[in-house]
Amino acid sequence: MKSKLTMLYGAAWVVWTCGVADSYPRPPNVLVFLADDLGIGDLGCYGNSTINTPNIDRLATEGVKLTHHLAAAPFCTPSRAAMLTGRYPARYGLVYKAPVLAPVIVHAASRAALPLDEVTLGSALAAANYTTALIGKWHLGMYCDWMGRSCPGPLKHGFQSFFGIPVTLFQEFRGPHPFWIFKLDEPRFQGLAVTWLVTVLTLLVAWKKRTVRFSVLFSFAVITNFLLFLVWFVFAHISENDDCVWHMSPWMHRFLNSMLLRDDVVVEKPIQLDGLSQRLAQESREFLAAHANDDRPFFLFHSFPHVHTPMFSAPYRAGVSKHGRYGDNVEEMDESLGVVLDALKEYGLEDNTLVYFTSDQGGHLEAIDHDGQRIGGHNGRFKGGKGQGGSEGGIRVPGIFRWPGHLPSGVTIDTPTSLMDLLPTVLSLANLPSLPQLVPSAADKELDGVDISELLIHGKQPEGHRVFLHHCAQYIHAIRLVTELHVYKMHVAKYKWSPGSTQCGWGYNTACLCFGEEFVTDISSEPELYDLVKDPFEEGQPIDPSTQEYIRVVRSLQNYLKQWHHRVRYAPSQLANVAEIMWRPWLQPQFPF
Repeated sequence: MKSKLTMLYGAAWVVWTCGVADSYPRPPNVLVFLADDLGIGDLGCYGNSTINTPNIDRLATEGVKLTHHLAAAPFCTPSRAAMLTGRYPARYGLVYKAPVLAPVIVHAASRAALPLDEVTLGSALAAANYTTALIGKWHLGMYCDWMGRSCPGPLKHGFQSFFGIPVTLFQEFRGPHPFWIFKLDEPRFQGLAVTWLVTVLTLLVAWKKRTVRFSVLFSFAVITNFLLFLVWFVFAHISENDDCVWHMSPWMHRFLNSMLLRDDVVVEKPIQLDGLSQRLAQESREFLAAHANDDRPFFLFHSFPHVHTPMFSAPYRAGVSKHGRYGDNVEEMDESLGVVLDALKEYGLEDNTLVYFTSDQGGHLEAIDHDGQRIGGHNGRFKGGKGQGGSEGGIRVPGIFRWPGHLPSGVTIDTPTSLMDLLPTVLSLANLPSLPQLVPSAADKELDGVDISELLIHGKQPEGHRVFLHHCAQYIHAIRLVTELHVYKMHVAKYKWSPGSTQCGWGYNTACLCFGEEFVTDISSEPELYDLVKDPFEEGQPIDPSTQEYIRVVRSLQNYLKQWHHRVRYAPSQLANVAEIMWRPWLQPQFPF
């Protein structure tokens, strides 16, 4: 019976696939480029004249450039999840909340992950008979099986092959770091040292007086020292690094999380950072070469590790830019993008490949390196940066679509759009069935992104008003209303920036947080309202609360928020659950090594 059912399902799949092929022309290939922490002000096509980005600039010249493109979150994990699913990450709990301060997935071997029942662009295109691949950064959880025997990660979300890094890049990956750590000013280490010393002296006295047999003495010494070593190891590498119980020492962090995977197999550990961009670009070239003559279309997701800290580049790229290591990284990323675009042309794929480029959030303003050099991005005149979900600089990102012969070239569109629009837009441009038709389990998944294909092709704005909710962690900090003549933005929270800036201090791990009296002021009782058509950088005074315009718009948006919270129930936060984000040894890929 089982074999008959399998045959029936197989036959049904063939019939459905043939039906799709008969009903629709061959859909285009899809190539998505996603940068990491790239500021919108870092690119030539968005106004930067001092960093060289000729390949991204060429993409913009040959395609459609979006100037009001918005990320759904100001941190990597939730923003990437939103782009792939077309849904706010708070819907499925891939955001953080008070009091836990883990805005992203911090360990490869943890349970926090994009839920398996969420449908991604990869899943949708795989269902449409695409060959799918992810090359680069994942950072949406590995979801390993017991004892780490299978760590599919992207393979469970529609990608048939994966070559890249399971989490993100951390400063600790730029090692090496010392294994032997003794914090002599820490009482616990002092107590441990005294315990070890007393144990050694006791054993020496017992051996000197021959009161205990040597075999017993030796066994006791081995067991005692092993237990003391374990206690020291926990203190040194896991529990005594800072106030965050899931953090680890630099050595431990690098040892456990710095790895390069091919599918679910660790192929390099730790990651050799210098030259990584070139290797990833070569992987994408090889993928394109392998599938250039296939009957099936492909979806290639090239997810850059650049320009997230730490800063690294191939030796020949170091010191080339006018903006130190950060500029070198931006230009190296652009070079890698050019390598992949050149491969499209070389293999005759350019005209039938839809290309999309964006960043997961704005530049990290506060980031400085160990030597004091700035290593964060530039968000132009937009206020704020990474970590600030309600600030324009934290979520305004570059957005470029190119498809020769199908999308206009050299066009700039100022209409607000979102990374979450990618999934429905790709399906529409590719003339594919709707998401529920492709993946029936998606029938109950309400999309927050919309199809902007008519906007890209004809410049036609979506009908009616559109509302964007700007989350910071699980909290809504701002709401945007797009009408025919206005783009209103209502702030219900304000960040406590350092004096004279729109950031929160300095440091390679420093950023504004989404809650806490030190970082955020609740102004929901008296929201600030701007019209971004008249004041795009929010540099003037907000709209006067006594005006009819303010009263009408604020009342409308407050009612929208009430209805939203009544209608939509957010899933419990995975990143606020210490049990979900802590390292679990049995989930470690290729545990224990």
